[in-house]
Amino acid sequence: MTSSRSSSNDSLNGLALEAVEHRLQALSEYLAVYRAGLASGVGGCQWRQARVLRSDISRLQAWWWYLSSQQRGAGWVRLMDWLVRWLAPMVPLRKEKPRRRHSARSMRRLGSFSLVMRAYVTLEEDLQGQLLTRRLTAKQFPGRVNPTQVSQLEARLEQAILLRRTCLPEPRKVAICCQLLRLVMVLRQWLGLPLPTARVLEP
Repeated sequence: MTSSRSSSNDSLNGLALEAVEHRLQALSEYLAVYRAGLASGVGGCQWRQARVLRSDISRLQAWWWYLSSQQRGAGWVRLMDWLVRWLAPMVPLRKEKPRRRHSARSMRRLGSFSLVMRAYVTLEEDLQGQLLTRRLTAKQFPGRVNPTQVSQLEARLEQAILLRRTCLPEPRKVAICCQLLRLVMVLRQWLGLPLPTARVLEP
């Protein structure tokens, strides 16, 4: 029973890492587009949007570091969890501001919890799209789709739903982890130490 529960937790943790890595890849591609716009001198709001993207990427990188270290059983994760429990009562919950007029023209800065949640939701939607495509293909061309692959996608989708609904920590914990680890990453970079960042392909 304990082994099965541990295996399930490892699987969910791996899926969380995958969700964050995919979101980091997408945000890195968006940032490359905005940087290209800045280089060509297009638009004044491009600079602000690029800054928002850089902040989102750094916080997601910090959350990836926490998840990957948790999966490896790194000792400092326990210290981080203790620190979060101590700091959490002092941190107010972030309230989402109402949408402003013409907000579609600018990129809204998300809280760390919303940022991580969006990564998990995006993976879930991607799996739903893959599963729908396989099912439609199987209905039109039965011989082209392997039923085992469909079953595997269904299982991954169930895990993704479980991950989003029950496995996200309390918002304060996500916010504190992202902010503290982002500061640690800046310090490591300043000291010339290697950064523990997810492997994201340069667009």
